[in-house]
Amino acid sequence: MSTELLRLAALAPCVLLAAGFSAAADEAVVMMYHRFGEVGHPSTSVSVEQFEGHLAYLADNGYTVVPLSEVVAAVEGRGELPERAVAITVEDAYLSAATQAHPRLAARGYPYTVFVATDFVDARHPGYMSWSQMREMEEQGATFANRGASHLSFVHRPGVASEMDRMVRVRGEIERAQARLQDELHPLEGVLAYPNGEYDRSVADLVTELGYVAFGQHSGAVGRGSDRRALPRYSMAGTFAGIDDFALKVATRPLPIVAVKPWDPVTSSRRPRVEVTLGATDARLERLRCFVGGQGEVELEWLEPGRRFAVVPPTELTEGRARVNCTAPAARGYRFHWFSHPWLVSSELLP
Repeated sequence: MSTELLRLAALAPCVLLAAGFSAAADEAVVMMYHRFGEVGHPSTSVSVEQFEGHLAYLADNGYTVVPLSEVVAAVEGRGELPERAVAITVEDAYLSAATQAHPRLAARGYPYTVFVATDFVDARHPGYMSWSQMREMEEQGATFANRGASHLSFVHRPGVASEMDRMVRVRGEIERAQARLQDELHPLEGVLAYPNGEYDRSVADLVTELGYVAFGQHSGAVGRGSDRRALPRYSMAGTFAGIDDFALKVATRPLPIVAVKPWDPVTSSRRPRVEVTLGATDARLERLRCFVGGQGEVELEWLEPGRRFAVVPPTELTEGRARVNCTAPAARGYRFHWFSHPWLVSSELLP
């Protein structure tokens, strides 16, 4: 369990037993899964027993599982959500989603969305679903959406000579995947998931130009006003899939963010500084805490008390993906407001 969750775990019984807490009609939590019961992939898989426990917890504690399209509509101000709204997403179209997750979701009538890397399906890659399986799942309540055709990172630049060439490649990945989904299924329009959760400002601008709302792999709840260029989700896999972690995360609320500077996650700095400006909130900001993965709690620098703060990792980050998670207790209900900012540290990606 991560450092911040160890801090919150002492309140887990309160979270588990809290009854009747209300959530704003424009908030939801989006959960992200990859594989189910695949012991050979412990970092991206949940056990079948864990997954059944998650679904039972939602049913027993008054949560409503809603289609991802309704979450997107609420974020954009085009609809409202029920209290305790949760959406379920699955990455990559691995076969175990069809054989293990789908029957359990369908039995409860829970909608969910699978983000598909279409090239692997077309290649009949072992371990992936087939188009015919997905059509059958679609008839039983599943929806499918764009994850890029080849699952290549939209940020890394293998064999790409220029920034323009990179954007051409990314556009091609998105358009090719959407075309294949439309050929075979009735996909969710205007929604995609970044491969590996990786994006930068150029990619996000292109995604917006193409008319998509995009999901990353950083954590947090979503609400009206959340940045539609990179919406957060909670990963349920490996050591993060325990029922205590699940219960804490599914009860969270978004920490309202006005601005993040720099917003672009890609950085060459091993100790990147990020400044966060908050909107109006009932969060108990005197108890706001931030944690950098692998480094623990970080001392905050309040630039404007109660409104703007900065975070810098206490020690150098390693090359690759990292993030800072910030939490603050809600005014009532034993819930937590949550914000996460991802970093992609690389000395090779920037000019």
